[in-house]
Amino acid sequence: MTTSPSTAAPPVVAEEVEPRSWPAVWVLGLGTFLFVTTELLPIGLLPSIGAGVGVPVGIAGLVVSVYGAIAAMTAAPLTSLVRRMDRRRLLVGLLGLLVLGNLVSAVAPNYLVLMLGRVLIAFAHGVFWSTTPAVGTRLVDRASAVRALSVVLGGISVASVVGVPLGTAIGQAADWRVAFLVAAGLGLLVMLAVLVLLPSMPARNGGSLAAIPRLLRNGPFLVAIGVAALTMIGHYLAYTYVTPYLQEVVGISPALVSVLLLVFGAAGIAGNFLAGGAVARGLRRALLGAVGLLAASLLALTLTGGGSAVAAVVLLVTWGVSYAALPVCLQTWVLRSAPDATDAASSLYVAVFNAAIALGALGGGLAVESAGVRSVTGIGAVLVGVALIVVLITRKAHRTTE
Repeated sequence: MTTSPSTAAPPVVAEEVEPRSWPAVWVLGLGTFLFVTTELLPIGLLPSIGAGVGVPVGIAGLVVSVYGAIAAMTAAPLTSLVRRMDRRRLLVGLLGLLVLGNLVSAVAPNYLVLMLGRVLIAFAHGVFWSTTPAVGTRLVDRASAVRALSVVLGGISVASVVGVPLGTAIGQAADWRVAFLVAAGLGLLVMLAVLVLLPSMPARNGGSLAAIPRLLRNGPFLVAIGVAALTMIGHYLAYTYVTPYLQEVVGISPALVSVLLLVFGAAGIAGNFLAGGAVARGLRRALLGAVGLLAASLLALTLTGGGSAVAAVVLLVTWGVSYAALPVCLQTWVLRSAPDATDAASSLYVAVFNAAIALGALGGGLAVESAGVRSVTGIGAVLVGVALIVVLITRKAHRTTE
């Protein structure tokens, strides 16, 4: 068990830093961007994808949900399977699967082949997300580890605000298959950049499946993933239905909703990179600030219904900033709570994160059907508020967030 105060130190000792280290960190961020963009790319193209492979839109949508489910279920076992691989070779292989899967998807003659392409990428997705945070922090000195982590995870926010809309625009202007071809081409470029910029990096502190029972007895780790589950379920419960909420509760026109969602995404990018500096100064304060601000934003939306378009913009910005700061805070907490099994811990975190997304979307749907769309922000605020209480009351027992 890693429950002593000594785990408050960063989980890795920085290796010798080369001039190309920071470019390599940014390349890992681009890899994260591509995986998240690929995961969500079909969302804006489902009608044309369905028509292209001869299935209804509802069936076509399974290429997103099945992808997420497989990524969540396979993250831990596959990460354990490759725990001894050199990190450079591993990441090149994972990006190779991304390229291959997108090529298969682009030329798929039918739905079954399309799903096969998506499944190939899903196998790589969980492993990539599980290993890149630790790799990114190993590329730089100890003082810059959190900033490197924010760059690697920044790809998540950028994919939401840039990658998915851009992929949708390409698919609508040309063809949905072209969007997948572009994703494959970008993946090939990132793979080559990893080959050039990333040094050979032996596996370290990966942890096998045997490490998982120990992690499940690790108090700080359990608190970290518990807080992650509560905050992500709360966020996605509300965010999945943010469009009908803005239209029906706040009274925003459909044309303006897309602009507000772009504002939300831009705020998320800012929040992600602001989190790097905040975490470096004190993880616990950054975590409390992000969780508290997210709870307050959702609660204010519930109590005021947005009030006006201006108030809605302000609350969406605070929501976007606070949510995007959480992956950096939570991933840092996970790594610090299990310094001797960073990849295994990250793989469980990835599984919990993706499961929380699914549960949040499901819970939001049930809430809308039973209590109306306005209820989603209130329920989300309660869940995030519970997470805030957990962080507050576990300080004495768990000091990995100091």
